[in-house]
Amino acid sequence: MKKKLLTSFVICSLVAALLPVIANGQSAPNKWYYSTVDSQLTDFEKGTHWIEKMTYENGATTSITEVDQGRVTFLMINNDFIPNADVKINHGYAFVPIRLVMDALGGQVNWDAQKQEAIIVYKSNKMILRAGGTSADLNGKTIRLPLAAQIIRGRMYAPLRAVSEALGMKVSNNIGFMPFFNPLISIDDRTQNVTKEQAVKLAKDAMEHAYDTFSKNDTYANGSDLSNKTLADIKQKIDHIGYEDESAGYWILTGPYEILVDKSTGNMLFRDTGMEVSGSYIEGIFPVDVKNKEIFARGYFLG
Repeated sequence: MKKKLLTSFVICSLVAALLPVIANGQSAPNKWYYSTVDSQLTDFEKGTHWIEKMTYENGATTSITEVDQGRVTFLMINNDFIPNADVKINHGYAFVPIRLVMDALGGQVNWDAQKQEAIIVYKSNKMILRAGGTSADLNGKTIRLPLAAQIIRGRMYAPLRAVSEALGMKVSNNIGFMPFFNPLISIDDRTQNVTKEQAVKLAKDAMEHAYDTFSKNDTYANGSDLSNKTLADIKQKIDHIGYEDESAGYWILTGPYEILVDKSTGNMLFRDTGMEVSGSYIEGIFPVDVKNKEIFARGYFLG
């Protein structure tokens, strides 16, 4: 990363198309974010640590600094970010507020204050979690937990993977996936409709369409040697799109940018781990619009 002061004009121009969409008073799904250096909170003159401001699709924000590298765990449920989820790591296990997870998945949580129990109803399952207990009841059977559920500031936190997998969800932990190399934990309970091979084909078809659109933009496809070389580089990366990794809800592919293909819907996003554009720094996960004539400008021609 090159540490340069952001200019508001460039940032506005880059993210104008990424503002949250509100329908019927509710925000749209929270699939993407962009992150920029917060020029108001970062003291460049004193050389203090960068402070990045993450802005999500639904308008929520998170501030994170270089000091937080590897220490902040992000949460995604069914490929929607849950901003500021307050994931806690205890002896290597991720703990989350159980009500937060169930609310996102359409489940119910009832609290029995006398017994210090959370009764979870999720689909056809009933789970009882006891504060301080290293076991839980699932549909009348006892299951073991790696560590006990705990009450923290009035909320029950439970070991995420153990509870989620017991309820039939997929769970993944992608190390270094988020800004400053922080991890992302994903939970997904949707049906997988897209195979890895189908994801690669979908991505290639979409990127070829996007390339056809982009190559008609004479701002970048202007016939110069630099333009031809850059376009050839993009085309080569499209021709060699392939599997790189995966999360609970995404196939992660190589390409002109890292491509995320939703395992359930086939929808696509770009992930860019950071670029400097006209003296400004931006990174994030971005929507893919194959009809956008600027689609490959970022990182190839701008910056």
